[in-house]
Amino acid sequence: MNALDCTTALAEPIGTIGMSFYFSPQAIAIGETIELDVVTFYAAGRGGVLGDIDVIEVDEAFFFFKDGMVAAMMEKARAGADRDLAVTKHLEAAEAFANATFGGVATDVLDAFSAATSALVGTLPTGSWPIVDGYRALPIPSGSAAAAYHFAVILREIRGGVHTDAIKAEGLSDVEAVQLYANGSMLGLHGYTDADTVEETPELVARRAAAETDTDVRMAGVLEVLSDAQRDALVAGSNAMFAALAAPVAVA
Repeated sequence: MNALDCTTALAEPIGTIGMSFYFSPQAIAIGETIELDVVTFYAAGRGGVLGDIDVIEVDEAFFFFKDGMVAAMMEKARAGADRDLAVTKHLEAAEAFANATFGGVATDVLDAFSAATSALVGTLPTGSWPIVDGYRALPIPSGSAAAAYHFAVILREIRGGVHTDAIKAEGLSDVEAVQLYANGSMLGLHGYTDADTVEETPELVARRAAAETDTDVRMAGVLEVLSDAQRDALVAGSNAMFAALAAPVAVA
């Protein structure tokens, strides 16, 4: 499979898989063990992988959220739990979700996905996408399902970083990018109200579409370092995990 075909095949499955544990029953239960509600636990974990940095810096890394929203979540998270503990529990929630979901996926498919993603991560420079750097520095869990899911989370963050670069290259603001995605259905989740929205001109719509095309082109460039077989493994693994979301099977 060539790099561009791989990119388009991965976009929806990886985008969904990689975020599926954030507000899962496992995340809710594990967050409660450190007295964090699931939303604050999300911020504490995903924001925590960025390291011991100012909440404003974390806010800036979460480009698509309304300014100040993630900073406020991080303030609440840090008041409730130690950062290192929150990150450890965040990873624990991802592992628990994986082990409750992907037990029906063949281990050879999961292992090939992990090997291909690991090879890809090994080629990436540091400093371009801080959240990617944060996750790649964390320990890889044991077990085929948990390891593959860990790499799926990283792969989602890679595309997210690439997409952010493409959005910025088109000169689009955070609210413009979110408003012109999925008919604006994600505005509230990212902290925006109707008062934040902008006029959807043909020029703006065209620039938003161009950013999506550019995202695919940029992501294909990232995936060029892999072989056809490795890209096939990425697609096979992501499709299998995506299908398992609708019919989860626990790891025996």
